[in-house]
Formats: sequence, C-alpha cells, structure tokens
Amino acid sequence: MTKTLLTTVIFAFIIHVTGLSQAPDNPVSERDTSKQTIWKKHNVKFAAIPIINYDPSLELNMAALVNAFFRVNPADTISPLSMAGAMVGYTTNESWYWALYTKMYFNEDNYRLTLAYGDASVNFQYYDAGYGGFIDFNSLHDLFIVELQRRVYKRWYLGAKYFNQKIMTTYDMDGMPTEPEKQNMTHLGFVISHDTRDFIYNPNGGDYLNFKTGHYRDAWGSAYEFDKYEFDFTKFFGINEKEVIAARLTALIATGDVPFEGQYVVGRDDIRGYTNGKHRADQVYNIQGEYRWNFYKKWGMVGFAGVATAVNSPGDIKFKDLLPGAGVGLRYMAIPSEKINIGVDVAVGQDDWGLYFRIAETFGDK
Repeated sequence: MTKTLLTTVIFAFIIHVTGLSQAPDNPVSERDTSKQTIWKKHNVKFAAIPIINYDPSLELNMAALVNAFFRVNPADTISPLSMAGAMVGYTTNESWYWALYTKMYFNEDNYRLTLAYGDASVNFQYYDAGYGGFIDFNSLHDLFIVELQRRVYKRWYLGAKYFNQKIMTTYDMDGMPTEPEKQNMTHLGFVISHDTRDFIYNPNGGDYLNFKTGHYRDAWGSAYEFDKYEFDFTKFFGINEKEVIAARLTALIATGDVPFEGQYVVGRDDIRGYTNGKHRADQVYNIQGEYRWNFYKKWGMVGFAGVATAVNSPGDIKFKDLLPGAGVGLRYMAIPSEKINIGVDVAVGQDDWGLYFRIAETFGDK
C-alpha cells in the first residue's frame, strides 16, 4: 500500500510539472491530437530481445526483455525519449525473476525520474576461502526503487532516492540448508549527476558522471546500519560519425557494519566476463574502455577490455590481484531516430566468462 501511494504521488507530480493536465492553447493542435492514438501522440517505439544465455552459475538462462521509448509530453522536444520496460526470466538452476521499470525525462529535461519494482528467487554462490570453495545459497528478493533529480545548474542534476529491498537468504552447507534469514535493506540517499551526452542511449560525445549515496538506518527500517557510496564517470570520444571510444571509471564503496547482502560483486556491465560470484567484497573498483563501430547501415560491433578488483579497503588493492576482462559484441540499430541499439556481447574473465543481451548501450543510466 505504501509503495502504491508513493508511486501515485510521484506520477501526480509529473503531470503537474509537465503540464499534461492542461489543454493545448492551439485549438487546431487539439483537434489533430484528438485523432491520434496514445501510441502515436507520445511517439511510442518498441525494442525487444529474447535472452538465451548460459553460464556455470545460473546455467541456461531464458528471458524476454521489452522496452518502450516515448515522450512524456509530446510538445517537449528537448527532453530525451523516456523509457519503460519489463523483463521476465527463468534459469535451469531454478532461479526466476521479473521486473518493471521506467526512466522518465520531462519538463525540457529539468526533471528525471527512475522507478523500478521486481521480485526474484536467485540460486547463486559465493567463494569462501576458509571453506575452500563455493557455498551455494538462495535469496528471495522484493525490490522497489524511486529516484528523482532536478537540474540545478547547466547540465548538473541534484536529487534523492529511496531504496527498499526485502531479502530472505538460505545457505546450503554441505547439503544441509540453514534457517532462512529475513532482512530489510532500506536506504535513503542523495544523487549528483553531470550529463553532457549528445544522445542518452548511444552517445557520440560528451561525458556522464554519477555520485550516489545510500544510508541504511534503523530509523527507516533497515536491519543493518552502514553506508554506500557509488561513483562512475564515463567519457565518450567521437572519432567520426561511425566510431566512438568510451572510457569508464567506477568505484563502489560500502563502509561500516556491511552485511553479506550489502557487499558488491565483480561483474555486469562495469567489467563483463565475470558471472560466478567469486570476487565479492565491501568495495569494488573498475576501469574499462570500449570501441564502438557502426560498420554497415544499421549494423555495428563493439570491442572492450578492462580490469577490476574486489577489496575491503583501498589499501588492499594489489596489481597482481587485478581481474582482467575483455570481449566483443554485435549491434543492430532498432530505433535509428534515437540511435537505440539491441545486441549481444560475449566476454571472458579470469577463469570465467559471460554472455550479455541488451537493449541500448553499456555505461548508460542505472
């Protein structure tokens, strides 16, 4: 009930600031608009991709991902296209997940809103050096996220976020499941962004910086009290209209009484090629570069490489322990007007690998 009420209040705010509740001043435009479907009026375009993946941890992963791109206010040509999507998936190790999410840009890009809600049951593993191998566990997730930002100066944005995650974790110790551990992981935080990208979903130039905090406290229902600080900076260098180089730096830092569920795991877009969950710690640092080439009409390819490390403090970083990752990918431009690609990447890491299906490029909005 609380999540539903909060979501309703947020969408009421959108209607107020975008002027969607106001009738158009031009009666001719009003007549024309009345004949349009809601899909055409808001310039809705769809991109979808099936996901068939395999990795040693989740085994065969079968999923579907559908995104709709649209304008919140049809008269607003300054804001980028907003996005709403859905994902549902199942793996042969009996994990499942679904999610609904949206990223909205409105009021001439003066406001940015992120909403996400989903559930998952994940059978995964972590590496315990004392145990001498991997320990399997199952975690049930119920997740809700809301983040709102306001442009405050030129291309700088300031905002706040609310993150609520209910987790129930069961560990498999030598074939004997432990008692389920139920935790409420709730945090409030601040968001600072700087965004000069020329295209949100596939930039040819500009930069994108994010700094986000998350403060877990008993006062708003968290089972633990600790802090998270997440920083990423991406610079896009346009060689020409068909070639781009992207360079990215990421620092994910948790401090205080950090629980198992609050740790970071090396992997995903920041360093593709790691899927087994072995490299897990309170802090993860990544640096990665990617070359993008539109080689023929709507077709393109990418090549990428980087390194990462998982440590409990910056003083633990050692050159010999850096984790390399590299790979290539294929792209198809599904929505040329907004340069929105769909595609697949394959990457290898240290004793690990991964296959990644996607809509839009890496290093975008989180």
